[in-house]
Amino acid sequence: MSLLNSIDRDHVLTAIETWDTAGGGNYMLVRGGVSTHVLLHHGREYDAAAIAGIAHGLATGRTLTAADIPGGSEGASKALTRLGFDIRDDSPPGASKTRAPATRASAPRASARASRPSTPRPRVAASDRPDVLCPRCYIALPATGICDQCD
Repeated sequence: MSLLNSIDRDHVLTAIETWDTAGGGNYMLVRGGVSTHVLLHHGREYDAAAIAGIAHGLATGRTLTAADIPGGSEGASKALTRLGFDIRDDSPPGASKTRAPATRASAPRASARASRPSTPRPRVAASDRPDVLCPRCYIALPATGICDQCD
């Protein structure tokens, strides 16, 4: 049984609201599109693993990081797809995968993706990426190690 079986659609929607309230969009810009699985909801993009980790925290009281989720971002994507959310796989072409991503199994989604224009995602140098993230809101921690949003 997967850790993410405890979450439901309401947990994910609340996690998205929490993410937006905490300024999670800034987190995606800081990470520079590192996430290869992106949750699409009402025209906005979210890190699928981060949202799944927050949703798990809402369901069980224990927030997960991508490293805690079985299968990482791909495992989070499968759980979110199971709950009816749209996921975009931004894995580089030719990346070795053990299985096809869950989002490409459905023909209507694939054709919808092909019809919309591709928007380049901002890239940030590896030296500019945060090393330490808040385990609650996934925002980069300042040098003090204390989250400005949560503590």
